[in-house]
Amino acid sequence: MKSFLDKLFRRLRLGKIIRYIPNDSVVCDIGCGREAIFLKSISSFIKQGIGLDDKIENYTDSKFEFRRFKIIDSLPIEKEKCDIVTMVAFLEHLDKPQLILGESFRILKKGGKLILTTPTPLAKSILEFLSFKLRLIDENEIRDHKNYFWPKDIQKMLEENGFEGKNIKSNYFEFFLNGLVVAKK
Repeated sequence: MKSFLDKLFRRLRLGKIIRYIPNDSVVCDIGCGREAIFLKSISSFIKQGIGLDDKIENYTDSKFEFRRFKIIDSLPIEKEKCDIVTMVAFLEHLDKPQLILGESFRILKKGGKLILTTPTPLAKSILEFLSFKLRLIDENEIRDHKNYFWPKDIQKMLEENGFEGKNIKSNYFEFFLNGLVVAKK
């Protein structure tokens, strides 16, 4: 079960990205989690939600398609299917983030947006203290972090995978502990 702080941090991250999602969009949430909370929270104004995660159960209805899938170097989605791709606190869990950023570009429609949040290197010691010492946030999630990124590092990877620098915007939130990046195809 997620702690109060885990839920609070998730709510703050989701609040940062929801404003970038237009009505009637096809949204793919990479690393959606066991419950696909974000996609379910925006269901009233999106056309379709696709959730990918190795912890979610396969499920399909008229609004959602959830796929249990281990995200390593490819995505099981056809080219140019999505208006929006989101990764909410997920990029840091990947061994090869640049490959999934390239896959995100591939599955986005022209004019579509990739929206992601990720902790910065400043967050590492704080997250480890909160999880390992105080046990206030999920220890397994923090142990699974492979990288911490500055937005400029993500921008470089995005440019290497087809996004144009002029179409990439980034900023910080939570006192520079998290980065938000929005890249338009």
